[in-house]
Amino acid sequence: MRIGDFESPQRASSAIPSAASSTIKLNTLGRGRKIGYERNVASALLQQRQALRVIRDNVDVTPKPLVHTAFSTIDEGQLTAFETIELQTGSVSQLMASSSRISGSLKTSSSAFLKSSSMPTDDFQLESLLSTQLCKLSEEDDEDEEPPAFFLPSDDMTTFATRPEKVTIILRETQTFFIFEMPQLTEDLRSTEGQAVQRENENYEYVTVGPGSTRKLLDVETQTIRVLTKSRGTFLGVRPRKSRGVFVNNWTMHDTYAAPELMIEKDGRMIVHSRESMDRMRQAQELWYKLPDSEAVLDPSPEEQLSRIYRESRFLDAACVMERILANNVFVAAQKRFTGLTKRDPYALDLEFNYRLDLLWTYTCEAARDRSVAAFRWSPLNANVLAVAYGAKTGSDRTNGLLLIWCAKNPSQPDRTYTFDSPLSDINWSKERPNLLAVGFYNGNVKVIDVRAKEVNVIRQSCRETSIASSPQWQVQWWVGDEQFDYQEQIYTSDQDGRVYCYRFGEDLLATEIMRLYRVEGKLAGISRTDHCVTYDVLISRQPGALVLRRHPTSSNIYFVGSDEGCIYRCSTNYLYHYIDCFLAHNGPVYSLEFSPFCQKLYLTCGADWCTRIWAEGVTEPLITLSTAMACVRNACWSPTYSTIIASIINDQICMWDIRRKTHVPTSITVSRNGARLVAADFTTNGDQLIVADAEGVVYVYNLEGIPFPPYDQTKVLIESVHKALITKPELLRKLKKLGPPF
Repeated sequence: MRIGDFESPQRASSAIPSAASSTIKLNTLGRGRKIGYERNVASALLQQRQALRVIRDNVDVTPKPLVHTAFSTIDEGQLTAFETIELQTGSVSQLMASSSRISGSLKTSSSAFLKSSSMPTDDFQLESLLSTQLCKLSEEDDEDEEPPAFFLPSDDMTTFATRPEKVTIILRETQTFFIFEMPQLTEDLRSTEGQAVQRENENYEYVTVGPGSTRKLLDVETQTIRVLTKSRGTFLGVRPRKSRGVFVNNWTMHDTYAAPELMIEKDGRMIVHSRESMDRMRQAQELWYKLPDSEAVLDPSPEEQLSRIYRESRFLDAACVMERILANNVFVAAQKRFTGLTKRDPYALDLEFNYRLDLLWTYTCEAARDRSVAAFRWSPLNANVLAVAYGAKTGSDRTNGLLLIWCAKNPSQPDRTYTFDSPLSDINWSKERPNLLAVGFYNGNVKVIDVRAKEVNVIRQSCRETSIASSPQWQVQWWVGDEQFDYQEQIYTSDQDGRVYCYRFGEDLLATEIMRLYRVEGKLAGISRTDHCVTYDVLISRQPGALVLRRHPTSSNIYFVGSDEGCIYRCSTNYLYHYIDCFLAHNGPVYSLEFSPFCQKLYLTCGADWCTRIWAEGVTEPLITLSTAMACVRNACWSPTYSTIIASIINDQICMWDIRRKTHVPTSITVSRNGARLVAADFTTNGDQLIVADAEGVVYVYNLEGIPFPPYDQTKVLIESVHKALITKPELLRKLKKLGPPF
């Protein structure tokens, strides 16, 4: 094959003659031999090439052959599919032959028909769609050209089908698949579907409750719980606030800042009024200015300006922040210990387990001087906020009450100061709404205030029309309600008249009496009562005072009441005016009742008989009795982080007990600084601090030092300590083990 046999496509396109004047010649006779020879040579070369292998990094990377083995044998007399398409469409060129070189005449017609013999001897000049160059051969060349490798066979290869004048295309719709469908549940009454639905509803009413019904249907209440009617006033709970982004365009900002006269600051809040309301306010202000003044003051004095600035809420907030910054310079070391940033090295060589109390600071101010602390509660949401209620003091001429909100960020000044007409008896935070604080008073009233405001903001309060309580409310607690109250928090109180009330958190704070205590006559289970001389005095009241009110930690319908005669009443919200069980816990008033945070079957009580006792639920005999001096124990509490540590207060002493080590004497005793009688004590949530209050209005914050490391299994250590204390009481130990796990 010569190099001149192939030409470029540009040259080939110029060499193709037109259909009217020239013919395309293809020599098909004398080229077979040369092509066959070249095919044999190519086959040999391909076989030699296929025998070679290219190995790189132990991987065979030999290129695969370009021609598939299935298309290796093709007849020479056949035309390929691409050449057939080319000849049918006529997009590239037209194929013509000369009558002098073709055996048999070729007649030209409008159908573009071409016929040749199976062994053509004519010369043709052909352009294929697969070729990129046009091969032009001379007439003297007797060599054949090899056909392409791919073809589509037909019945008659010498006849080319004509192009149809019309092509029919049929389009059919495929099946519809519904991925998601949400049918509507309502119809328009003006439409046909809506009228059909209305007819179906009328037919249903006719069949069920109308004349066409076969049986009557009644909507009545049968065997249901008591229907609770709603009072006239309704309370809309505070919606939860969330920070969300809002799109504001330039027009909105322009309208807002273009009319600043419509915004007025009131109580630290910006209030936006309409133009009509602002006009009415201006008119009322003008009328007020027209009234004659008692003394005309043109320019206010500096004292009046300072007084007006002092009443501004923004100034008070800025002053509070500045006071906290200044207090940080004084209490920074104590505040770090309070928050847990600074702790003693547990691996120190001089470490001793001496259960020592180290005073961090005291909460005291001039307003709380000579006021007895009635109760204090830590906020359930913020561990730095402490609410302290101050009640009446014997021999004092003060008849009002005081509530202070202290913050650990500034121990020198309270953040909130609220004054009331009556002394306070108890307070408690709401867990669902931490900004609400329930307050009980000596006159029997109950109020709910919002501590977010600097002034007293009473949300709910009881009155004589809704509550008959007139004696001091010794206990005020928030309990999560049951199904009857839609699982919302309700306020439960106990007063000096021996009554337990449930206040529904509605608009009127309606009180419902759920329990009334009566003095128990005869001998009771529990401890032995001290024998008194026989007297014939007539008791003023047959109802003992309910000093302590505690809810069961696991059973929501069980609660305990401690009276001033030393009895513990086990009651249930399902049984009104009747208690389930009763036993004598102390030979005198009961001042405290606390369940163990690690074992709900154990609880402690303290009273006026100089003792602190540990009880097991279901056993009327005390398991452990802790006593030091001949004085009443005003309060006792469990440690939330160490199961065997108990703190109690006696006169001006703080006693730390560890029943794991010994029960006959406390492990440490701390005496109050000013020597005043202590009235309340409680641990913080993390158990690192102990808060103690006295009768002079001072609250002490102690940090626990030298406390042993808490054990891995707190409950197991607590039960083992109780068993160790009962080693000399086998009968009581046998009763304790009958209670089941964990005993």
